[in-house]
Amino acid sequence: MRNSTATYGWLSKGLHWLMACLIIGLLAVGIIMTDMPAAPQKYELYGLHKAFGIIVLSLVIIRIVWRSTNPTPTLPTTMPRWQRIASHAVHIALYAAMIGMPLSGWLMSSSFGYPTSVFGVIELPHLVDKNPARGELLGEIHETGMIAFFVLLALHVGAALKHHFITKDGILKRMLP
Repeated sequence: MRNSTATYGWLSKGLHWLMACLIIGLLAVGIIMTDMPAAPQKYELYGLHKAFGIIVLSLVIIRIVWRSTNPTPTLPTTMPRWQRIASHAVHIALYAAMIGMPLSGWLMSSSFGYPTSVFGVIELPHLVDKNPARGELLGEIHETGMIAFFVLLALHVGAALKHHFITKDGILKRMLP
């Protein structure tokens, strides 16, 4: 269950892959739903998007707590310093995105006066008062965040594949189920 200096434990791996699937799904649904015409299906997707966004926010908090109480596997000594720095920077940026995207969406929804709930079971409070102008700004932030998230994911996946197929240093294997 716990991480070691050689590999990630099953909880870290499970959270990583669960969140990867959720985030990729959220990014895809986000693109699809914004281009849909106004219809009940569109608003159902918005509700699901918000619910799963809140789940991602909750899971990233769990993940941060878990990561802060467990060792992180060490990087290979053969890895150049700049790659270590880049890896650390991309991981920090990914965590910032995993927090920032759900929060910006929740703030945007609150600014427009729309409810935010987890599948209609847990109603979340508005984080700010209704202010459509702020909602528009937060919408732009959320959309820009989506683009940044895609870039970060491409860097993360690209680096993992590079380490697996080119460098062959076992980094990807540490996170595989």
